[in-house]
Amino acid sequence: MPGAGEQRGKPTLLDNIEGFFRGIVEGLDDPKPPVPPAENPTDGSSREVGRTVQEVRRGDYIFRRTTIDEVIFDPSDQSETDQER
Repeated sequence: MPGAGEQRGKPTLLDNIEGFFRGIVEGLDDPKPPVPPAENPTDGSSREVGRTVQEVRRGDYIFRRTTIDEVIFDPSDQSETDQER
């Protein structure tokens, strides 16, 4: 049985509100995988080689972007590369 909005070809305000809240409920019901912990950047095999901080003030807000350049030494990657040669 078509809803009231489907009969006229244009959804009603009630149809739009129902769809809005249905989307919120469906989004809350979806299981989300846990966020993996961040790797420790000071584990001895990585080194920060550069850092750039940019800030812009707009009224009461400060927008800040920090870019970190890092070198990571991973011996397991090196051993795999050596075996391919």
